Amino acid sequence: MWGEVGDDFKAIRRKGSSVIGTRGWVAAAVVFAGAFLIWDVLAGALSALLLLFTAVLLSAGLRPIVDRMSKRMPFGAAVGITFCVLIVAVVAIGFVLVQPLGAELVKLIQAVPGYAGSLQDQFAAAQRYLKNDQMARQIASVLANSAGTAVSAVGPHILGGPRLVAAAIGDLLLILLLAVGWMLSSDELERFILSLIPPGVRNDWQAAFADVTARLSAYVQGVVLNGAIVGVVMGGSLGVLGVPYALLLGFIAAIFQAIPMVGAVISGPIILVVVLATSGWEKMLIALTIFVVVQVIDQNVLSPIIFGQRVQLSFLLIILATVVGGTLLGIGGAFLAVPAAAVLQVLVVRIVAPAIRRANDAKTS
Repeated sequence: MWGEVGDDFKAIRRKGSSVIGTRGWVAAAVVFAGAFLIWDVLAGALSALLLLFTAVLLSAGLRPIVDRMSKRMPFGAAVGITFCVLIVAVVAIGFVLVQPLGAELVKLIQAVPGYAGSLQDQFAAAQRYLKNDQMARQIASVLANSAGTAVSAVGPHILGGPRLVAAAIGDLLLILLLAVGWMLSSDELERFILSLIPPGVRNDWQAAFADVTARLSAYVQGVVLNGAIVGVVMGGSLGVLGVPYALLLGFIAAIFQAIPMVGAVISGPIILVVVLATSGWEKMLIALTIFVVVQVIDQNVLSPIIFGQRVQLSFLLIILATVVGGTLLGIGGAFLAVPAAAVLQVLVVRIVAPAIRRANDAKTS
């Protein structure tokens, strides 16, 4: 097909014509239609791939536990017991947290109209305080209008909660089944892939698989521990401060903490707007101070201790991966971008780079 297109262009150059032949247009249309079809198929498969990769992450996070247990019992039994314990723990945590979280969420939804008015009052007070600064008054006015509109818009979207909760439960069950399947079949799949690789580079691939598993396991365990610490500290601090919905706000901080760098940018405004609407400027500024201190300690002390050198991603790569993942797949993509980048980094460092070096050495020798 491409040869025919080339012949058409050669004929055009020979004749000096500016008109493309019929076969050239047909070939171009086929190429663009094929590209569109491939993109459409990939876009439709992205959600399924997202669930699968989440299941792989869950499996990698539990793998160290399964490996320790499998030394005393069959591997299948270790997998079954580990996932049964996980389900029991999730259900128990759900019974403890879901009811109070749901109660706070319902109260927040019901109070949204009143809080929108409260935000208007808070920004109006700021305008009066900044009456000698024309620009500050304009900024406060814009913030008042936009914040009131944003908070008023939250309620109708969250009212679809039952449908969203049902979809989330379905996705969680699917992720759990995929994780069990991946755990049981990953070793056999790895052996099959290694059997297809030439013996000269088989050790490189085996080391890459081991490195990927170790990094994903460290990332999952670190995300859970880091999010739990940040959520408890933020929720506890807001509770001591007397802010309503402290448990819900702490939960929001914990969930978005799983998105490196960007998560705080998402959770911070949500927390601060709720505190401002419910408790005023003074407590909002205190909450802002607490939030900033927690994030600084987390980024400079807590995260390096928790993650250590096991994930081994640079700051630039984390930011780039998070932005790309978030742009393509939203919040889910931003959450999975860092482990995906870690996998790609291992493949590049352990497989691609050595292959390029060997090819260059072969050319120079």
